[in-house]
Amino acid sequence: MSDDARAAAAYAERVLHESVADPAFVALMRDLDISLLAAIRPGAIIAFGAEGNALTISCTPVAQPMGVAWDGKLLAIGGRRDIMVFAPSTRLAAHMPGLERQHDVIFVPIALYRTGECMIHEMAIDGPSVVFTNTLFSCLARAEGTQSFVPLWRPPFISQLMPEDRCHLNGFATEGKRIRYATAFAQTDTQQGFRALPADSGIIIDVETNAVVVSGLSRPHSVRLFDGRLYVLNSGVGEVLRIDPGARTSERLAELPGFTRGLRRHGNVLFVGLSTLRASAISQDLPLATRGDTLFAGIAALDLETGRVLGSVRMPPEVLELFDFVVMPGVHRALVFDPVFDAPLVAIETPDSSFLMGSGQDPRSVDPPMAV
Repeated sequence: MSDDARAAAAYAERVLHESVADPAFVALMRDLDISLLAAIRPGAIIAFGAEGNALTISCTPVAQPMGVAWDGKLLAIGGRRDIMVFAPSTRLAAHMPGLERQHDVIFVPIALYRTGECMIHEMAIDGPSVVFTNTLFSCLARAEGTQSFVPLWRPPFISQLMPEDRCHLNGFATEGKRIRYATAFAQTDTQQGFRALPADSGIIIDVETNAVVVSGLSRPHSVRLFDGRLYVLNSGVGEVLRIDPGARTSERLAELPGFTRGLRRHGNVLFVGLSTLRASAISQDLPLATRGDTLFAGIAALDLETGRVLGSVRMPPEVLELFDFVVMPGVHRALVFDPVFDAPLVAIETPDSSFLMGSGQDPRSVDPPMAV
């Protein structure tokens, strides 16, 4: 094992054993019959679930994970240069040697989209393809295996597609199959131009009309439409906002102890991702920096209507950021199988069976692959 691999494994072990959740948060996941799967930095994928009154956790080292998407059939994890796609296997979960029935779903890597350097942020699975926020190229794009990526839309103030992260486009809201809104740090058209502007230059763009409908936000992320109402994370202040784009008004639903990034809903509960502040963010005088000693990386649960905090899960100080996460109904103990190409074990999922075999195993070996 290389030094990097040992360090990654040690990091995953600390996350596994030192993450803690409020009893109310565990009970909430149990009662909602869900688990949460998140991309955290430094690199790992972590899954939180509940069994009885106990928190269940799995943690898999993954290099630089960013966006995460789940449609109930496939899981996608985006990074700086690629998108990995995983299929859920209950058969493998039931028969994994040494881990029999410790997990109810194991995600097996089945496809890889090589997008090139894109800094992939939020994503959505769309049939056999993945729609994603191509932050480096300041556009929304599709990964479908025919080209590195297919541009779908760019803000009206972006004059051309260039790998320059001009406005830090980072997220989008959908309504059915329609992409309705997008978030960016600023309305700029120069290379990393957003960095020269005040932190409260953030905007929400109506993708269908190309109009800026909300401005004055601090590093916004994770715009969402829930029941016809617009929500966004005012990340630099640690806020969850409910927006009326027609009236151009906003209501602060909650203020939380972290850089808010990643927003999901299940029933009447909002789940909000929390991160500590990067050194670069502290130097930018974000309002959240005044609360630096109280910030942590984790996930908070809020009442959808009132914003009341229902509980949270907190990760150890080694976890600096939670980049994105998904809610998985009906899943309690998920595990992401190591996606590294030279991993010592390889999982294979077919319509009729699952296989687990050693990497590079000779099919003529006297120790055949295990079919489960």
